Amino acid sequence: MKTLFKTIILIAIFAFTSTITFAQNKYSVTVTIKGIQQRTGKILATISNDENSFPQGGGIKSATAEVTKEGEVTLKFEGMLEGKYAIVLYQDLNGDNKLDMNGQMPAEPFGFSNVTMLMGPPNFEQCAFDLNENKNITISLFSF
Repeated sequence: MKTLFKTIILIAIFAFTSTITFAQNKYSVTVTIKGIQQRTGKILATISNDENSFPQGGGIKSATAEVTKEGEVTLKFEGMLEGKYAIVLYQDLNGDNKLDMNGQMPAEPFGFSNVTMLMGPPNFEQCAFDLNENKNITISLFSF
């Protein structure tokens, strides 16, 4: 009976320490949006770690922020595991929760992480950043 009790205690201790050892740190990404010219609507953003579905793939998390009358707009992705990510966002001016298009060009302002000048649609690698600590990112909106 004592041996069984000791075995159960040892298994419980091993299970507890294994959980702690294999737990991954979680981080947050705070995004500041600059270049807002129309002070209406909201910003819709997704963060992705999948280069094959970026930027259309919906991402692994989304965030929304109302556009304020003045100043910068920020939004936050929390509980993110360490890895490589990219962000795509747009300003929904008319409240239909989709990026409106004018032919093949976006009709609403949009932006990507790590992109300050557009030469066609960027790919995942151009937008990607490594997340291994809490991060602050600035994204500028583009309009056509």
